[in-house]
Amino acid sequence: MGGYGSIQPILKNNKQLLRKKSLFKDKKKIVKSEKGELEFRECSEEEFLLLKEKLKKKAKRRKFINYVIAVLAVVIISFITVFIISANNAYRKKIQENNLKIKEEQIAVYMEKGDTFYHSYHYKNALFFYHKAEELSPENSLIKMKINNCYRNRCETEGLDCEKIKKLNSE
Repeated sequence: MGGYGSIQPILKNNKQLLRKKSLFKDKKKIVKSEKGELEFRECSEEEFLLLKEKLKKKAKRRKFINYVIAVLAVVIISFITVFIISANNAYRKKIQENNLKIKEEQIAVYMEKGDTFYHSYHYKNALFFYHKAEELSPENSLIKMKINNCYRNRCETEGLDCEKIKKLNSE
């Protein structure tokens, strides 16, 4: 492993810095604190049991408080997550609605331009705009009917695209 030699003195030094637990096993040994020597108090078995019960109650209370905090944290995080997801879905839905509206507006513009050219007997230009509208909405039967009419009128007046009418009618 890399760094074994350079880390080893640090690890040994840390082991020497740790206080041994054996200091607290022998009550007769003098242990010094910041204020001086520690005093060990003798207590009866009943006092010891009461103290033990108090410590257990404190530990249970801390455990319960930690549990409640953890549950609250999970609930808050889940609510925030649900809120963010729903806001994101609403935003996506709004974008889809805007895109659909824009698409419908474009189709209406292409259809209007195609109708203008159709009524002025410029069938080639009308077909161009009708095909643009068909690219945006290929399932629209009104657009297909107008394309078919353009090809039929173009075939009758100019003698062009007559084979396309047969293809459209066969579909």
